[in-house]
Amino acid sequence: MIPNEIIISKPRNINEWSLDPGPIRQQPNSEFRGKQNEYGGIYPHVYVRTIGQPKNVNEKYSSRICKGIVQQLKKYCENSTLHGLRYVGDSHLTIGERIFWFISFSMAICFAAYYISNIYTKWKSSPVIISFSPFDAELNSIPFPAITICNMNQAKRNEAERILKEGSSIERKLLDDSCNGNTTFDNSENISWESLRDFLVKVGNSCSDMLHSCQWGAEKLDCNDIFNNDLTDEGLCCSFNRLPPEKIFRNSKDISILNQTYPNNVYDWDPEIGFTNTDNGDSIPKRPLGAGAHLGLSVILDANVENYYCSSTRSTGFKVILSNPIETPKMADFGFLISPGFETRISIEPAIREATSALRDIPIEKRQCYFSNERPLQYYRKYSKYNCDSECKIINSYASCNCVPYYLPHNESMKICSLTNRCFERAKGILDLRPRMRKLLNQKSADCHCFNSCNSVEYSVLKTAAPLRRIVNHNHSDEEVRKNFVGLSAFFSSNIYTKTSKKPIYNFTDFLANTGGLLSFLIGFSLLSIVELLFYVFWLNWKKYVINHQTDKVPDAPVFTFTN
Repeated sequence: MIPNEIIISKPRNINEWSLDPGPIRQQPNSEFRGKQNEYGGIYPHVYVRTIGQPKNVNEKYSSRICKGIVQQLKKYCENSTLHGLRYVGDSHLTIGERIFWFISFSMAICFAAYYISNIYTKWKSSPVIISFSPFDAELNSIPFPAITICNMNQAKRNEAERILKEGSSIERKLLDDSCNGNTTFDNSENISWESLRDFLVKVGNSCSDMLHSCQWGAEKLDCNDIFNNDLTDEGLCCSFNRLPPEKIFRNSKDISILNQTYPNNVYDWDPEIGFTNTDNGDSIPKRPLGAGAHLGLSVILDANVENYYCSSTRSTGFKVILSNPIETPKMADFGFLISPGFETRISIEPAIREATSALRDIPIEKRQCYFSNERPLQYYRKYSKYNCDSECKIINSYASCNCVPYYLPHNESMKICSLTNRCFERAKGILDLRPRMRKLLNQKSADCHCFNSCNSVEYSVLKTAAPLRRIVNHNHSDEEVRKNFVGLSAFFSSNIYTKTSKKPIYNFTDFLANTGGLLSFLIGFSLLSIVELLFYVFWLNWKKYVINHQTDKVPDAPVFTFTN
C-alpha cells in the first residue's frame, strides 16, 4: 500500500485576496477521504497528498516566472505608448491583424536602426566639420604678416671681382657654387658655419643696400629700425615684423644669427593664444593699424642692377614673401617676383582658422591637426606646418646626405651642405611629393606627419602693378627709376574678416538629438518609454515576488502520515 500524508493548513488571506494553498490530489481510496473528513472537523482545510509522487518544485516555480513575464509583457504591449505596439498585444484583434502590426513595428525599428547606424558611421569616418565661425575676426586680433624681401642678385659685382682676384680658395669655390652650382665640397675642406655666414653677408645685398625709404602707416621711419637682415634659402635677405630668433628657435645658437636689432617690447605671440590685454600694440609682431594702403607698409627698393653678378632667376628685381611671424619663410619656392620700374601693391587676405576645445577629444589622425602643445618640435619653439616641414627636411637631409643647409637650424656636429647641394635638392624634392606619389615612384623618406595647426593664421596676396614714374623727394632720373627702383605697398583691404572654425560634427547632445528624433519619428520612442518597460517587466514582477515571499512566512499546517 502506498503511504499517504494529510496536510492540514489554515486559510490565508493577504490583502483580502484568498490564496489557494494548492490543488487537491485525489486519494487512492475512500478510507483516506474519511480521515480527511475527520481532521477537517478540527482544521478548516485538510488536504491529502501521496508521498510517493512529489512535485518538481523548481520546474513549477520557473513556469510561474515565465508565465508572469509573458503576462506583464502582454500588459506592457496593451498599454505602451510606442506607435502600433498596443495592437500587437490586443486580444480583441485577430491573429492576422496582430501579426500585421508586429511586422509594421519591426520594420519601423529596422529603419530607425539603419539611419542611426548611418549617423554613427559618418561620425566615425569624418568626425570633424569645418564651418564659418558665427563671429568675424577683427583686424587687430591678428598680427601684420612678416614680410621678407630678397634681391635676386646672389653676389654683388664689386665683391665678386674682389674674391676672384684676392679671395681664398674656399671663397672662390663658394662663389662658384652660389652662382653656377658647380662645386661639391669634399671632406678635407673645413667649411664652418661661421665662414659660410661671413661669405653670404659679404656678397649679399643687406637691408641698407636694398631699402631706400620706409613708411609705416602715416609715419616715415628709418628702415634699419623696422627691418633686419636674415639668412634664407635665397641668401641674405631683409625681413619685417618677424619674431627674433630666441622666440622662434628652441636654441638660438642653432641658427646663423646676424646682427639684428629689435625693440624692447617683443611679444611672444602664438596663433592659439593670440594677443592679450598686456600687449600695447607697439610690440613685435606689429598689429595692423587699419585697412587701406595709407595704413600699411610702404617701401622704396633699389635693385642696383648695375652691380649684378649672378641672379637666382633669369631676371632682375626682388623676391617677396609674406609669412606668419613665427615661421621660417620658404623664399626660393614660394616668393613672388617684383620687377624694377613698377609700383606694386599687395592686398593681404588672411585665412584665420580656429578650433574648439572639444576637438581635443578626437584622435589626431581623425581631426588632421595639432594643438600647440601636442607636437613639440626639436628645433622650433612653436608648432606650425611650415616649421614642421622645415624640421623634417633637416632630419631627411642629414639622414640622406649627411649635411644640413645653412639656413635651417642645426647643431655644431652637423656638416654644412654646399649652397647648391644636389643630394639635398633631391631629398627635398622627394619630401615635397605627396605620399601617394612617393609610393608610386618608389621613393622612400621619413613621414613626418606634419598636419596643419588647429589654430593658425595664413596670408594670401592679391598683387597689382603699374609703371613707376617718379620717386617723391628724391633726385633720380626717369631712366634710373625705371631700371632700379621698385615701389612696394602691403596693406589689408578690410577691417573685418571671416574665420573658419573646426569642431566635432557631433557632440553628445547632437548625437542624442539626432537619434532621439529618428526614434520618436518612427516608433514614438522617448526616455519615458524605457521607464515604461522597466515598470511593467521588472517593477511589477518584483512587487509580485515580494507578495509571494510574504505568504511563504505563514506557519505550515501539520502533516499526518497514514500507512495502509
